[in-house]
Amino acid sequence: MTERCEVARCRNEAGITYLDRGVCEKHWNQLTAEDASPDALRISLGIEATAPAATEERTMEPTTEKTTKKSKKAPANPKAAKEPKPKKEKAPKEPLVVFAFRLSEADRDLIHKAAGPAKATQFVRAAALAAANADHQAFEALTQQAKTNLK
Repeated sequence: MTERCEVARCRNEAGITYLDRGVCEKHWNQLTAEDASPDALRISLGIEATAPAATEERTMEPTTEKTTKKSKKAPANPKAAKEPKPKKEKAPKEPLVVFAFRLSEADRDLIHKAAGPAKATQFVRAAALAAANADHQAFEALTQQAKTNLK
């Protein structure tokens, strides 16, 4: 990782690593905010973004013979237009912050093995909170989980 943020024209020190790229906290918060586009961070770092999902409906009718014959027939039971469901009000979420730290690749790999597939972040968060709250039972449960996954 470089020591500087890899967003164009930014000279701030990188505090976070995202896909092996350094990002400063200012850009991280700005580009991962709820109102930011889903690929804003990738685009800013020059990483190829995922293709957007097709949102347009097909308006042209097919022109092949088979489908043309079928389209001449009137549908037996035309479906009624669905009414949109009312939106549910969401409870306000507690604002979250990023807590990052550096560790060696070997330590990272060990955490991934101990946590199990796709659970490293939850594992580390639970371990840190158990230690901070002096919750011995939660810490013991995580230790047992790690022993099981490391076998």
